[in-house]
Amino acid sequence: ASEYQVKAAFVYNFIKFVAWPSGEPSTGGTLRLCILGEMPDAAPFNDLNGQEVMGKRLQVVRLRNPQDARSCQVLFLSSSLSRQLSETLEFVRGRPVLTVGDTDGYAQRGVMINMYLENKRVRFEINAETAVQAGLQVSTKLLNLAGTVHGTTRTGK
Repeated sequence: ASEYQVKAAFVYNFIKFVAWPSGEPSTGGTLRLCILGEMPDAAPFNDLNGQEVMGKRLQVVRLRNPQDARSCQVLFLSSSLSRQLSETLEFVRGRPVLTVGDTDGYAQRGVMINMYLENKRVRFEINAETAVQAGLQVSTKLLNLAGTVHGTTRTGK
């Protein structure tokens, strides 16, 4: 599998280990997975469109503007956003939007789940503090699988 096929599969599975506040995601039978920024290979993410997860259909949406991210439940932030990451995160700060990235330093800068390569394998780190501030609850199972957890202990306390 290509690097982005693995990353798309990770994102799909991350959704299963996150609890949104009651009533969220409130977009009926769909869950919006938004992609912001340029990616070397977006096809594996596009292949997630229409897949079922947690009883909802994934709707994969490419965003042009960061302010449109407010309507997403999951927001994938590409490395091309590195320079404007802080401004982009402001649009979803405190909202129940799971932010996911794949760029060194993104978790320390406020992205909730950040994937990285280690020995040619995709690993991930979690910024649990940012997730809690957004009202999202990350499963202790996912916290325990993370290479690094920022902002809390692995037990979720």
